[in-house]
Amino acid sequence: MQRSLIAWLLFIATLLAGCVDLGWRFGPGFSMRERRDLFVEPPVVEHRGQEYILTWTQGDYPFFFEPRYQAMGNRLVFALVATASSGSLAGRRREMTISGADNLEALRRGGAFWWEPAPEPRGSLVQMKIVEAVRQ
Repeated sequence: MQRSLIAWLLFIATLLAGCVDLGWRFGPGFSMRERRDLFVEPPVVEHRGQEYILTWTQGDYPFFFEPRYQAMGNRLVFALVATASSGSLAGRRREMTISGADNLEALRRGGAFWWEPAPEPRGSLVQMKIVEAVRQ
């Protein structure tokens, strides 16, 4: 009886850890190309003076999300691994300033990439556009 209880508790703990980990780990997440409800068009990095800013227009997806980024080797890699269930921003233009010396150096050296979930299990990196901001 006690052995089956311990086995059951380990199973539940493993299951919960896997669910929680999905939102906290950095790795391949939602596709920027296949999930048309997330983005109207794939996100781009805008270069504005000394700043680099990830910009996108959110699709019909009704919940809040914000991609994460991390320097990996000589590249800056973006991924969207979780969303929140509050705060609808559907159809709105969004942006996020890229910060951190390591992140900016990786962006300048190797460019920006989106971590797609396919092919499993490691996914693939898709190069993103870096555009010069239009002066007004």
